[in-house]
Amino acid sequence: MPAGLREYDASGNLIFDTTSKLGRVLGVTTLTGTVDGNLTDNDLTSGTPFWMIVSVASFGAEMPAISTTGTLLSWSWSGRGSGTYKLIYGVY
Repeated sequence: MPAGLREYDASGNLIFDTTSKLGRVLGVTTLTGTVDGNLTDNDLTSGTPFWMIVSVASFGAEMPAISTTGTLLSWSWSGRGSGTYKLIYGVY
């Protein structure tokens, strides 16, 4: 008999089982201005990295480009970016 965890909604639809991937937030950092930068987090290699950027006070401004390589998460501005953002990152 197979073993595992399954969760169903009120209509009986499967919404989660042990083959589902769940995200884990590793950190939050504040990006300001147009200064390129990076951070190192060893946990970035423990899954597939993801990130999201939330504008704190600069609606409509250009956001930075984000990339990851191994344990390094980097951001760069095109030269037209500005404002303050929260960068939330993690793995799934």
